Amino acid sequence: MGITAGHGPSRRTVALTVTAALTLGGFALGVTRGATGSTAAATTVPGTVVVEENAHGKVLTADASVRDKRALVDAVHEQRREKERQSGTPTPTPTPTATGGGGGHGDQTGFPVRDQWLDSAKTRKAAVPGGQGTLSAAGASYVKVPFMEYYAIFTDTSSDVSWLGERPFDADSIEHTDTWDVGSVGAPFWVVGAPQGATVKSTGSNAQASWTTTVKDNWYSEHAYDQVAFYPPNQDDYSNVFRISHSVTGTFQFGSSFYTVTTRARAYS
Repeated sequence: MGITAGHGPSRRTVALTVTAALTLGGFALGVTRGATGSTAAATTVPGTVVVEENAHGKVLTADASVRDKRALVDAVHEQRREKERQSGTPTPTPTPTATGGGGGHGDQTGFPVRDQWLDSAKTRKAAVPGGQGTLSAAGASYVKVPFMEYYAIFTDTSSDVSWLGERPFDADSIEHTDTWDVGSVGAPFWVVGAPQGATVKSTGSNAQASWTTTVKDNWYSEHAYDQVAFYPPNQDDYSNVFRISHSVTGTFQFGSSFYTVTTRARAYS
């Protein structure tokens, strides 16, 4: 079984790495309990299972054998912190659009930049049908902005949402959303390289990409994505970044009830 992922002019088919039923409409992932094994990178935390993977990102959930939820989440967060310590300041390469977006504006080598990691985490208590527990959302994304602030690139994005209650052990479904948001003045930004199926919008003052997946009958969802860029339409247009944010939202369904937790990190505001 394969899925087709499109990014720019190229398209490729990738195979699912676990036994899973994938509904492309809405990216609903029905995970077969006990599914194991993946071709994920070595940095995947033991106990997580890749349910969707392509050249640019992946979606993971928890293996059915995992019983210590907090230990798994703590391991994921520690891996994220270690990656930040090791990578320092990732340097993505701007990807020009077909009409030239992302190029020009002169050589800015040697000028100061406003690059930074955006990290955030939030928990909330929830009383759900049959029990109570904690909802958790956390994420990190490195944003690169040049000296003249005419584009923004989010790279090395990773996020996770989880239900840390014991009864019930799993949620009926978890809707997991990453949102990259850039406020600007001038020509509206173009969004380049958003995940397959993401919702993208751009106006004169705001551009946004929002990527949502849904995991069924599990307590955990994790995203990893390499790069989303916000560029002016072409090198002659004036666009200037003034606000940047990355947010992570988890919406958990238990029966007919829904519970949401959101965390957000901002720059320039």
